[in-house]
Amino acid sequence: MLGKFIKHELKETAKHLIPLNLILVLFTVVGCILVGTGLFHQESVSVLSAFYIFIYILSIFALFIITGVYLTIRFWKTMYSNQGYLTHTLPVSTGAILNTKILVSAFWVCAAFIITVLSIFALVRVSAGDTWHSIDMSTFKYMVTSTFGIGYGTFWLYIILTLILSSFSVILMIFASLSIGQLFTQHRILGSAGAFIVLYMIQQIAGIIALCILSIQTAAFDPETQIESAAFLSKLYHGMFASALIELIFFIVVFYGTCYYLTKKKLNLE
Repeated sequence: MLGKFIKHELKETAKHLIPLNLILVLFTVVGCILVGTGLFHQESVSVLSAFYIFIYILSIFALFIITGVYLTIRFWKTMYSNQGYLTHTLPVSTGAILNTKILVSAFWVCAAFIITVLSIFALVRVSAGDTWHSIDMSTFKYMVTSTFGIGYGTFWLYIILTLILSSFSVILMIFASLSIGQLFTQHRILGSAGAFIVLYMIQQIAGIIALCILSIQTAAFDPETQIESAAFLSKLYHGMFASALIELIFFIVVFYGTCYYLTKKKLNLE
């Protein structure tokens, strides 16, 4: 039943979000063609180039903003509005319903990010032309390891984990805010917005505290003799990535617990 529920949720959200992602793909293809043919390098079409760049950047912002707004509205309508009566009468547990909403939403956020990265990479690759081959992979690996003091594979593992956990964290913070907002008898949307601001501030304060603790720990290195050493860089960046991941996991658990408890025990449908 859970698999069918996830499939249904993906199907319903795909109707709106796949076209939105395809718009960015279309702009990317057009940009690659224009850059590859050298049209952008002609002064006579400078206005066209500027217009394309503006539209391209706008499409990236629109992709993330509209995706976030759509997922937020859908969660509210299907969980806490009149449609919530139908949702909560389905023969699945509260946890299954909540997990489906979270997994599908995180999937679309990750998909938007991946498509954006691939889009930018494609445009940079076409723009670089033959000069792209002058920077080989070994040089790039050396730049990463020398800059961050960690292995190349470890670096990308941290990046991927951070992306995935950040997607879940953002989605869950929004859903937790909506779960808190549905407790209000009046001004529920305003209450959700206020809850989001409070949760966001708490998360930011926690991040600052974690960064201060990390700074105190790394300050044990002699700044005059070891500030640029491999050991210092390794300790610094391992600490930063690990601290960020631990913080994300902590808030994911807190936000999920908030959503589950309020939906299970304090459900207040319109």
